Amino acid sequence: MSYPGFPSNTGPSAVGWLVYGHLAVAVFIVVSGFSLTLSPARRMFALPGGWAGFMRRRFWRIVPPYWAALLVSSALVFAGAIGTATGASLTSKDVGVHALLLQDVFANTPPNGVFWSIAVEWDIYLFFPLLLCCFRKLGAAVVVVAVLAVVGAQGLFAGQVGVVGMFSRFTPQFFVLFVFGMVAVWLANRGQGGRVACCVSLGVLVTLVAACLAMGSSWVVRSYFWVDLGVGLGAASTFLAMATGHFGFARRLLSVSVLTRVGEFAFSLYLIHAPILDVVRVHLLEPANLSRSATFLLLLLIGSPLALIASYVFFLVFERPFLTIRSGRALIVAFRSLWARMGGSYRTGSID
Repeated sequence: MSYPGFPSNTGPSAVGWLVYGHLAVAVFIVVSGFSLTLSPARRMFALPGGWAGFMRRRFWRIVPPYWAALLVSSALVFAGAIGTATGASLTSKDVGVHALLLQDVFANTPPNGVFWSIAVEWDIYLFFPLLLCCFRKLGAAVVVVAVLAVVGAQGLFAGQVGVVGMFSRFTPQFFVLFVFGMVAVWLANRGQGGRVACCVSLGVLVTLVAACLAMGSSWVVRSYFWVDLGVGLGAASTFLAMATGHFGFARRLLSVSVLTRVGEFAFSLYLIHAPILDVVRVHLLEPANLSRSATFLLLLLIGSPLALIASYVFFLVFERPFLTIRSGRALIVAFRSLWARMGGSYRTGSID
């Protein structure tokens, strides 16, 4: 969907912080690096199954529900129920580019505004086994300094050197954020850095809030490359602090049952919340010609529950089966078993 005036806040001032939704993706990338490193860290940073096994597991976990969300989003756009994320027309080529996870390589019109991050995440996965190998052989300090140097140089010269600027489409700062998550695991396993991490976490939070208030949303969005690095450092520091026994209130908050239940289908919620909210906005709220504040409030009260319900149904149908069925062969067997049971019920019903 397209937002007139973005990155300026055109809604109620009290919800201006929602303009920075991109930063939530930055935090998630740190979470991804942290969580994926936990298991290898217990094996001296060795990856079970090697690169091929890891990519197969990641593909099975992420791509099938992503493809389903791509079909849902594209169908809604082609049917005229919603517009695209940029307002441009959607073509079959755009759908194909997204199906191949190449939306960060080729110019395209996205059918869903969140799909850009899936391609970036997939690119990072390609390098994860290499990063683990470097952690094991060179140590965390060398890896983080090397990645920071390369990505920092890209950010500095992207506007001056055309070839260097081309790499901006891959959101290279997210590679650093992923490494920050890995480093947090490295330090946590050694019981190091907890107190310093608390200070860094709080310092980044204060600095970020001050920058948003003083510089405004337009400046923050233009500076996302550097802001992302700061947010990633703060997020990784927070996870390190919690892993070493600090920030107990945060650990208790994240363990609240409501949040953990939503966390079970959070990926599905991320994949399809945008088109669900857009349907509500386009077909229910915009025709009413309400004020911006009223539109936001009703979108929150109506759209959010609908997005949660639709996402959970989506999770049950398109995501959970791939959490329990771990291979294509097992999926075929499961479908055959389901088909046989359905056929048996039908025949039994006919006889009765």
